Amino acid sequence: MIRLFITLPVIVALIIFAACNQAPVELSWLQWKWTSSPGVLALLVAALLYATGSASVWVVVLRQMRRARRAEQEVRTLRARLPENDMGMPRAPGLTSAPAGSPMVKAYEAEQAAPSAVSDPVVVTPPAGPTEKPPGA
Repeated sequence: MIRLFITLPVIVALIIFAACNQAPVELSWLQWKWTSSPGVLALLVAALLYATGSASVWVVVLRQMRRARRAEQEVRTLRARLPENDMGMPRAPGLTSAPAGSPMVKAYEAEQAAPSAVSDPVVVTPPAGPTEKPPGA
């Protein structure tokens, strides 16, 4: 929709320019010379640039679509392989996304099996003594 808001005013301006400039003029480019109206030339150049821009955008879109298809195929392949690798292997609780034989799971199981080397934190309470009264109280 936004392309329409950009393209439509440009097309209308080009048509108005072509309608206002109908007198034939001798045009030259390098060594070639021809007679044409500037409006027709502007319309031809605009059509050529529009086609070139559309083709270049289409090439980029096709490349992105190809990448997306490859990524989807890779996801399907990995999902198909996942149950084969994980079947029958127990998992540690809390690590449901890690493969059963991964180093992370082994470290987690070793941590759960070994007693904790860190003791519980010690809570220090301030001594119960006279409290200072704020001034003016």
